[in-house]
Amino acid sequence: MTTLVSPFFADMMLWLMYLMIGAAVVVTAYSVWHGLRTTRKGETIVNRVPAGRIGWLVILGLVVCLVVTFLLGSTSPVVSNGESFTDRFWLKVTDMFIYSSIVLIAGCFVSAIISRFRS
Repeated sequence: MTTLVSPFFADMMLWLMYLMIGAAVVVTAYSVWHGLRTTRKGETIVNRVPAGRIGWLVILGLVVCLVVTFLLGSTSPVVSNGESFTDRFWLKVTDMFIYSSIVLIAGCFVSAIISRFRS
C-alpha cells in the first residue's frame, strides 16, 4: 500500500492560487489609487447620498472588524497531518480571517434582509 504524500496537481493549484491572490491585490490597489485620485477633497454626495462618508465608514468598519477578530483569535496549537502548529501570530491571523469572513457574510445577509423590508 502506497501513501500519497502530495496530490497530483497540488503544486500547480498552489501557484494558481498565488497568482490569483496577487492579481486581486494589484486590482484592489489600483482601484483604491484610482478612487482616491478621482475623488475631490470635499464631501462626495451622489444622488443625495453621502458616498464619501459611507466609503470611509466601510473602511473603518473593516479595520475595526479585523483588529477585533485578531484580538479574539485563539492561540491554542493545531494538529494537522500529525504535525503541531504553535506559531501564535499565524494562529491568530488564521482565526482573524475566518471570523471576519463569518461576520462580513452575516452582515451581508442582514443588510439584504433589512433593505428588502425597508423598500
